[in-house]
Amino acid sequence: MSASTSVSQHDDTQSRVVDCTTAQLRILATTDIHMHLLGHDYVSDQPTAHKELSGIATLIDKARAEAWADHAGCILLDNGDMFQGTIIGDILAASPVTPRHPIVCCINALGYDAVGLGNHDLDFGLPYLRDVSAHLNMPLVSTNLNLHTQNFIQNTALIECKLPERDGEDSHLKVGVLSILPAKTAIWNRHVLEGHADVASPIASLRIAVKNLRAGGAQLVILLAHMGIGGADPGQDENALSFAQVPGIDAIIAGHTHRRFPGGDHAGLSGVDASNGTLAKRPAIMPGSAGSDLAVLDLTLAKTHKNGWKVTRHSSKLRSNTPETRADAKITALCMPAHHAARKQLSEPIGHTHETLHNYFSLAMPTGIAALTARAKARVVRSALAGTKDAGTPLLASVAAHTAGGRGGPDHFLCIPKGPVLRRHIAGLSPYANQIWAVRITGTDLRAKLENTASVFHTLEQDNANQPLIDTLIPAFNFDTVFGVTYRIDPTKPPGNRIAMLRYEGHPIASDDCFILATNQFRAAGGGGVTAAGKDNLILRSKISTSDALVDALAHPADSVWQSHVPWTVDCGGQIQAVLHTSPSALDHLADASHLKPTLMGRTADGFVKLRLTL
Repeated sequence: MSASTSVSQHDDTQSRVVDCTTAQLRILATTDIHMHLLGHDYVSDQPTAHKELSGIATLIDKARAEAWADHAGCILLDNGDMFQGTIIGDILAASPVTPRHPIVCCINALGYDAVGLGNHDLDFGLPYLRDVSAHLNMPLVSTNLNLHTQNFIQNTALIECKLPERDGEDSHLKVGVLSILPAKTAIWNRHVLEGHADVASPIASLRIAVKNLRAGGAQLVILLAHMGIGGADPGQDENALSFAQVPGIDAIIAGHTHRRFPGGDHAGLSGVDASNGTLAKRPAIMPGSAGSDLAVLDLTLAKTHKNGWKVTRHSSKLRSNTPETRADAKITALCMPAHHAARKQLSEPIGHTHETLHNYFSLAMPTGIAALTARAKARVVRSALAGTKDAGTPLLASVAAHTAGGRGGPDHFLCIPKGPVLRRHIAGLSPYANQIWAVRITGTDLRAKLENTASVFHTLEQDNANQPLIDTLIPAFNFDTVFGVTYRIDPTKPPGNRIAMLRYEGHPIASDDCFILATNQFRAAGGGGVTAAGKDNLILRSKISTSDALVDALAHPADSVWQSHVPWTVDCGGQIQAVLHTSPSALDHLADASHLKPTLMGRTADGFVKLRLTL
């Protein structure tokens, strides 16, 4: 992956600077690390191509040394989603937090100046986050998350940075730090925030906080925006581009969407300079995810008696964490005890499968992996509702198409070989700390949900054999399979009109038909673009995780006809062709998709296999 670089001069500011002092400030930033520490895939139990946070540590050390050699000040920030995302994170969250917790050790050892919150940092609950923060040597910041009783999260932070001036003696720059969560965090994390915290309007919170920071002495203000940049990220009402227009913000670190900026991911958007790295003419940067990149934002500052410090030039550069990047020995050593313990735990057998389960074609056909997960959810709900008035209502279950390539790359798929199922396999089936919930839905609700999920498909045309099957702007995990009904999806139709032949037990589903849908708290609360369940229709909020439910399901014989796992088909009359990007390992399983007549069309530059399908 090549580095993205920009250099921009703020001519309007520089032209007004007369008789001034100049200085350099380097801002280093990470985002969406998601507990990727050592370059190890715990599901496959194999090393990964790059060294994740241990590689980023090497890049940080080098970038800092350069700043010192160039007589520049330097600060290090994180933009959220640091504490959750891999199996090792899930394991550690089940135990008391100590100073030896690897993420605590790493953050402290790397000398972060402030850490912002992402939505997934809340997944394990506020008590866990409180315990993590208690061992950090820097402030944990969230400007729009308001805790009701506890005060372990700061609304803002004021950092004092040594600033070697090129034209005089050293001084200290007071840098204000803001951190913004998406407003939908209140929906996504409802199960842990309800009654304990509120998520305020990001833009309103920013306007107040900037004024307070400036009044408190901040000479420069940096925004950690745990959000995407705009047009390239559908469904975001507020984003980093809109925040860049708030007066008083000098630079922005974006994240959340796992994209990169500057670079081609956001080219052509109004107000966005994807070459020079600016949002509404403010310096900005977004360093990917999982330790893919280190953000290096260099600011040239000028100080006048009248206006204080102003940014006159900037350079935005992403330094890629390549396979050639050396792993930092200190960070590696700090993580090794937890790493070895996790691998040992994850090697435990907890069940058996009589067929190979994989999701290489999960966006083109239903999978056995999804059927197993649906069965696990249904078992929990069926047991909980036994003897209640809802026990006789038809039970359905929905499963998202997670771990299906996309920005995760060609290795971001699941495959469980026939034979023993290990604990690490279960962790791959359930990558998030989701609890199983159930909602009451009507036929109208069900159709609306299915139409929403079907929007993941690109609108297909006749006589275009090379068109993509999937709209890459929509995350694959927005696509749900609903078990217990049958339906057809026609991507030649416009979004919102793609579901046909929707039936339950062979009969057409009427608008007022009633069902119980086994799902998880993320979907039930409105995550993934679906409508949140109303209070009266949310009939079960279990504490049972999907992982625990899967272990239980594997311990019992199949108790559902869903094992046939064919609730839906992509049906364009057999006349349409489209290309699916999948793992090279899918070539060993083409027989599973033989009805789609897969034809190998080569590989993409980033390693995906291209299969032409007939639909």
